[in-house]
Amino acid sequence: MVNTKNRHESLLKMRINIFTSVFILAIGILLPSALFEVALAEESEAPAPSNGERTKTRDEQDRHIKIEIERQKMESARRSMKKKQIELEQLRAMTMEEDNIVTVAEVNTAEEDYETAVSEYEQAKLKLQEVELESLQDEWHISVEETSLYESPDGRELFSITLRNNSSPVKLVASSEVVGQDIILSAQIDDIFVTIKEQEGYGSSGAIITEPYEQRIKTLKEDESVTLEFELIKENVRDVVVELKYSGREENKNIHLKQEDPYISVVSARRYKEGDRRRLEVVLRYGALNDEAEPIDATTAQEINNVYVSIKDDTAAIIGFPYEHRIPTLKDGEEKTLDFELRRNVDSLIVSLTYLEEENPYKIHLEEDTRHISILSAKKFRVENQMMVTLQLKNTSTTEAMSINASPEEIAAANEIRSIYVSLLDVTDDTNIVKPYEEKIPVLGYNETVELTFQLQKDVESLKVSLNYPELEMPETRLIYLQKESALDVVNVSSLRFSQEGNLGSSVTYDLTLDRLAETENTFQLRVINLLNRLSFEFQDPETRTRQSQVKFTQEESKRNLSLIVYLPEELDASYLDSTLEFHVAVLDEAEANELGGVNNRLDLPADQIAGIQGGVERFELIPKGVPEIEVFVQNAFQTIKIGEEVNMTATLQNIGTRDLVDIRMIVDVNTDWKYTVVPEVIRSLARNEEKEIQLTLSPPGDIGVGEYQAKLNAEVTVDNRKFEARDRSITVQVESQTQMSVTTLLFGALILLMIGIVIVTIRISRR
Repeated sequence: MVNTKNRHESLLKMRINIFTSVFILAIGILLPSALFEVALAEESEAPAPSNGERTKTRDEQDRHIKIEIERQKMESARRSMKKKQIELEQLRAMTMEEDNIVTVAEVNTAEEDYETAVSEYEQAKLKLQEVELESLQDEWHISVEETSLYESPDGRELFSITLRNNSSPVKLVASSEVVGQDIILSAQIDDIFVTIKEQEGYGSSGAIITEPYEQRIKTLKEDESVTLEFELIKENVRDVVVELKYSGREENKNIHLKQEDPYISVVSARRYKEGDRRRLEVVLRYGALNDEAEPIDATTAQEINNVYVSIKDDTAAIIGFPYEHRIPTLKDGEEKTLDFELRRNVDSLIVSLTYLEEENPYKIHLEEDTRHISILSAKKFRVENQMMVTLQLKNTSTTEAMSINASPEEIAAANEIRSIYVSLLDVTDDTNIVKPYEEKIPVLGYNETVELTFQLQKDVESLKVSLNYPELEMPETRLIYLQKESALDVVNVSSLRFSQEGNLGSSVTYDLTLDRLAETENTFQLRVINLLNRLSFEFQDPETRTRQSQVKFTQEESKRNLSLIVYLPEELDASYLDSTLEFHVAVLDEAEANELGGVNNRLDLPADQIAGIQGGVERFELIPKGVPEIEVFVQNAFQTIKIGEEVNMTATLQNIGTRDLVDIRMIVDVNTDWKYTVVPEVIRSLARNEEKEIQLTLSPPGDIGVGEYQAKLNAEVTVDNRKFEARDRSITVQVESQTQMSVTTLLFGALILLMIGIVIVTIRISRR
């Protein structure tokens, strides 16, 4: 009994101790949390720090809170571990007492709980270090310092990128307090992987566009930089994404590959003579020049390959021999001297430099030539209906190295030019557009003038004058604008589509080209001559769609394009159809227009008076065409027959168009087992508004069933190799049986029976 009592007291004592420990542990857990919340509240309500205190950023405060939360979790795990340790020690002490009531299972459970608490505490410490480390990830940073885009000696497009480790060593403060010693992480970054990709919005965004596809930097120490070289495998790329992967993170940096384009300067261009040959010496330098002729510091490739140099005139024709010099390699700051033979003596030329698939022209002015022919004038005029050009040339040469006392005869002899060949060429394709194709001037003396006349085979506003004489290695070509000259101020009228056909009820458009040779400003009236009165018309500007009754010419605008729109009526006498109606368009000055008169820009003149018009006149043709159109009319499109009967009906074919028709064919569409006859099947002729009756017979098969059947009647005609059809007319055929009574007969019979019944009933009632 005593032992039992002592055992109960010991058990009660142990439970009190356990309850006390749990209460102390709860106080230990809740009190720091409450204090932490109070601290945070005090911190949020605390006044702004003084000038000596640094205000924390939002990221620093967020990092501090995360670390503090993990610290509290670690402290909670430590207290839980201590509690489990106390409980285990108490249970072990009780097992040593004589009246022990603690089982082995309880001790084992306590040991397991303690080991779990120890493990949770160690994990909490590691978690605290992990959170503190993650919160300091932004302290490690790799920056892109510079990029350089350049070309390799073998023509590949390369670029280099320089990366620098801008990180600093970091101390883990909270973790250092836990382990009892300073934990400092080095700024060194290992295993950095670099990839170059294309930016978004450039077709294949996100694709790797360099070789090698990826480069690895094993180690990059604090403030250390490294330069990597890549080859661009996609052309014309200047915006890329530099992808950096290191320490479990990924960074993308959008980079524009800035490059100073390679620049080759023309240092000098000197013309000289070697015997009878003219030569040109050109000095080139890789790099721009400043005022002191010193290279300007620029970030470019160290050398440029495959530079092609040619000498051209102002028309882009090559006049240097050899036609092209190739410089295999030109290093930065290097000069290169090239020598050409000039095939033409010119006062200015173009040094064309082609490199990196781009042409760079430099226009160079040279000393004045000693042989020169000036073009004084080039006038275009009309003789009857033929366009002519008069060209006036003058020898304006200047003698080089002549004595001061030279006589006029000596100067003239030194500057005369012999055997000059002159031709006029088209601007677009250099074809000869005049007769004679070439004129020869045997001798053109100093200050002498000569006039040449050519017949233009093509009306143009400007042309090339080609001059060739022995002093020139190649013919000299000059682009000139032709002056317009005319004894009478006449506007020439022409049209490419002067003869056209038009359907009644439609319109026809003629193109008009008005060309005036005079250079002064003037206004002209537009007239249509001898157009059929039933036809209306208007002149229209094809660009603005505005109506015109007159047209104005200026010195800058000597050619105009207009449209003449002729409207055909819905009805026209048959004698005009398919006939050629002739009329004229005239462009008259104000005096002649007032003299001829007319109403609404319309004139009626005999042929001799049209021939005497001083202004521009053009002949036009119009062939009116009728519109073919036919219609089929069916009066009763619903037919009822009995089995064994045929459908006999009459239809009407009418010509509702504006022209007479021939060979109109009737078309019947029925079931394949039906037969039909149509009379006439072909109508040989049908005048406008004429009608023709058509007899149609439909024969159903003998075994046809009761029901509705459909048939179609149509007509077609061929006019000018085109088929025209009328609208289909549908015919409905109701087939009934031989014994079937109509609904009307049944109703009539029923009505008679009803009346008989009423009479009988009435008689019986009256008898009663």
